[in-house]
Amino acid sequence: MRPLRQAEIAGLLADDAVAYLATIDQAGYPHVTPIWFLWDGNAFRLTSLADRPHVRRIRRNSRVGVVVDRELGLRADGQRPNRQLRIIGDAELADDQHGHWTARIREKYLRSSAELIPNDDDRILITITPVRTWAVASV
Repeated sequence: MRPLRQAEIAGLLADDAVAYLATIDQAGYPHVTPIWFLWDGNAFRLTSLADRPHVRRIRRNSRVGVVVDRELGLRADGQRPNRQLRIIGDAELADDQHGHWTARIREKYLRSSAELIPNDDDRILITITPVRTWAVASV
């Protein structure tokens, strides 16, 4: 393992890799949810419908983890090198005013201008500011 260079971190955060959001359930166990995200330079931005289980878990316990992982393909030696960013932090919930963040996230993943969908005004913005970060490459 080696630390990622700043350019590698920036590339991973700009990539269309899915984030894995870890929340804590009522029994104290982690629960992992794949979710699209946008890095705004200071925090992860995610959106979701307000009644989703991961949003309910964040309402009970705002401590979360996020992993973004990208495999770089299969090498001739059989290894599957990857780059990954792991963070822990506290999540804040707010209304996604007029679907602003939802549209920006869709543009990142769909690579086109994203139209608002009728329920976009019902989405919750999840903002996660990292408290601790690990950024590593497997080789």
